[in-house]
Formats: sequence, C-alpha cells, structure tokens
Amino acid sequence: MKSLIINLTNTIRILYVLVIYLLIPYFKNPIKPRTNKPISKPYRKIEVDTELPIIETIEVPNYK
Repeated sequence: MKSLIINLTNTIRILYVLVIYLLIPYFKNPIKPRTNKPISKPYRKIEVDTELPIIETIEVPNYK
C-alpha cells in the first residue's frame, strides 16, 4: 500500500511539472483576442451591361 501511494505522488509531481512547463509560454505571450472590426478589402468595381435584355410576355391561355 505504501508503494502505491509513493508511485501516485511521483506521478502527480511529474504531471505537475509538465503542466507548469506547458503553461510558461502562454503566460509569457498571452493570446490576444480578435477585434470585431470589419475587413477593409478593396473589391472589384461593379460593371453594368449597356444593353437591356429582351423580355417577351407570354400570353396565358384562358381556361374558358
């Protein structure tokens, strides 16, 4: 029983040191939150056709 407790405490110590080493880079350079500013990206200008499309009206047959 005593050896089990010793093994568990050693495992806890090893995991504690591992966590500390993994957290050190985070606290030195914390992650900065993103801003909610819109992206200002230049888009291509809109081009409009000069000719209008030909629209044909279809006669709907009367059911009578």
